[in-house]
Amino acid sequence: MTKFDELRDKYSSFRYNDYHIDFNSDSMHITYDFEIPGLCVFHPAWNFPLPEGSHIESDDNILKTLVFSLGMAETISYYKAVCPKSVVVACAPLTDFQKKWWKKLYYNGLGEFMYRNGIEISEDELVTIESTAGTSERLHDSRSYDGFLVPVGGGKDSVVSLELLRNENIETVCIDGTAGTSSINAVIDICDHKQGSYRMKRTLDRKLIELNKEGFLNGHTPFSAIVAFSTVIAAYITGRKYIALSNETSANESTVPGSFVNHQYSKSFEFEQDFDRYFESVTDSDIHYFSFLRPLTEIQIAAIFSKFTKYHMAFRSCNRGAKEGIWCGNCPKCLFVYIILSPFLSEDELVRIFGEKLLDKESLDKDFRELTGIDENKPFECVGTRSEVLVALKSFASRGGRSILTDRYQAAIMDSEGTLDDMMQSWCADNDVPQQYQELIREALTKAQGKSAGSEI
Repeated sequence: MTKFDELRDKYSSFRYNDYHIDFNSDSMHITYDFEIPGLCVFHPAWNFPLPEGSHIESDDNILKTLVFSLGMAETISYYKAVCPKSVVVACAPLTDFQKKWWKKLYYNGLGEFMYRNGIEISEDELVTIESTAGTSERLHDSRSYDGFLVPVGGGKDSVVSLELLRNENIETVCIDGTAGTSSINAVIDICDHKQGSYRMKRTLDRKLIELNKEGFLNGHTPFSAIVAFSTVIAAYITGRKYIALSNETSANESTVPGSFVNHQYSKSFEFEQDFDRYFESVTDSDIHYFSFLRPLTEIQIAAIFSKFTKYHMAFRSCNRGAKEGIWCGNCPKCLFVYIILSPFLSEDELVRIFGEKLLDKESLDKDFRELTGIDENKPFECVGTRSEVLVALKSFASRGGRSILTDRYQAAIMDSEGTLDDMMQSWCADNDVPQQYQELIREALTKAQGKSAGSEI
């Protein structure tokens, strides 16, 4: 019997018992009550600032529904420690549609977790969702909304969204208490056209970290689903109409070929559409959650980003170096960002950003093979498609670029299909970007097309 089977036999249920909303003069504090009967209870928490003059009340039914839903997204991180057969929701009713929706998020959001833990189970078998009796009604929202919330993670993608929306009424939003805060702060500080910065705070229950240390099940969870539900609360509090994520079309590609396993599932267009349907099932609010960069690939975003030089020494995308605010130079994410920028920045500029020539590092050979598709699986990181990595490398080599890794795998690179010019002209029609804002993206893409390394875009 595997550890997975043993734990879910011993701890057969997970309970979402309640949530508590408390207000003080300038913020809203949320505490959740989760329980794995026979093991422990958890009390994760959130804090949301209240703008001056805010009229949000604790008995606001839309607010309570949004807070409850954020709690449902939070349960996944705690559920995964033992993967019980049922999740019992004791504090609110769920419709059949909503139960099915959460089952899908549990399964697809934990796809990488199950793959890396050797867990083979169907969506129907993983978990059942049970809820308290009652009617879940769709709530009417009579409030009007305006402007943008732009979530900032400290990487190049959110920089592009911020800069392309510079003439709009934008406010940055981020989650304090997560790794990467220093690079997030640096990017926000550089953005000189924002109308404000909304900062939520998430607090994990330390008992979960203790369980991880004790050897309970652990692994990747759909963090971007938490971003979705928390930013909707932020938009509701601040009166912002649009939540403009910076997820690109490359996030749709599976990490393990031929499977549903996608490290970036909760950044995919599929999840974005699912989230819209869920949000519409609870309220008719005019808030709109979408990814502003969905029409683009990573290589197109890199081309546009290369223009915004004032961010080049501030942005970070490295998860390993996030706590220190550095590029570790030893992970697939660092290597990917280095490669994807290489058609648009000179080698000297890349070395200035990353501190070294990453394509000359023997230690990154395996990561290189996975990024290019020479090895079957992609790295379990938020990286672009194999085809655009190869196109970027082909562009580098075609301009006379030389390195240990590109020389070693020259045949695979040069024999690959696709060109930089073709990829720069692509456009993903599967997006929810409002039409008037698609034109901003097309204009930026037009300026970026056909430019070579080191040139002005």
